[in-house]
Amino acid sequence: MKKLLAVLILLAAGAGGAYLMSEGVLPGWPGDKAVVKRKSHRFLECLKFKNFDEAAAFHTPADIKARPDMPKLLENFFKIPPENLDIQDINVDFVEFDSTGQRAKAKTTCGVRVLNAKEDRRPEAVLYWKKVDGGWYLDLRTTLERGG
Repeated sequence: MKKLLAVLILLAAGAGGAYLMSEGVLPGWPGDKAVVKRKSHRFLECLKFKNFDEAAAFHTPADIKARPDMPKLLENFFKIPPENLDIQDINVDFVEFDSTGQRAKAKTTCGVRVLNAKEDRRPEAVLYWKKVDGGWYLDLRTTLERGG
């Protein structure tokens, strides 16, 4: 009976450790999921504080070179003029990877207040990420080529 209990405890600890590792929350073990989640949050935080130059830096160097006007274009991410936009909270709802592990998507929801209209909204966005040379970068289509 004691052996069975010990085996069950070890299995539970192993499963818990595997889950924490997959979520990237183990200290010293940053998984891709944690990296994409953190970068998605930071990207939206840059938009919140109107730091459009840093928000542009989440794209590949090739994308930045191809679109030197990217910081200006990012001002329109929420389709609300930046001077009327007050982002109040940022949530990364989930992160999902394709079968290759080279592409990811992060579904986000932000609480925003439209100033001068006294209107609250909860826009959702899906940020698409791609792994390039070991680093995660936003796909340009996610941020600048969103449908109207």
